Amino acid sequence: MRVMIRGSRKPSNSSRHNLLILFIMKKSKIMIPVMTLGLAVGLAFANTANQSNGWIDLDGTPTQLSNDPCTGTSQNCSVRFEDDPEQRTFEVYKDMSLTTRKESGVDIPYLIPGTP
Repeated sequence: MRVMIRGSRKPSNSSRHNLLILFIMKKSKIMIPVMTLGLAVGLAFANTANQSNGWIDLDGTPTQLSNDPCTGTSQNCSVRFEDDPEQRTFEVYKDMSLTTRKESGVDIPYLIPGTP
């Protein structure tokens, strides 16, 4: 007669799988709130609404200028890049949607170093 002592045999694959799932679930109870907090902090610094640099339409793509060349309020702002081989003039907008023109105090385009 053969007597088996409880717990003496190796766990089956399904019980190993269940232990793995249990381990993952226990860890996710801690990690999900931590990841949510990290995401919330990261998104808090991703807001670009307060940036005042201008935007230009660069071949159909809204592109933000690295600095704000426009000062004043009597004219519409425009810029030209000094190393642009085509010497194009770009209208400067207040936001990424390229709908509201940025104002400037002069009628001539501002000259910006570099290429677009």
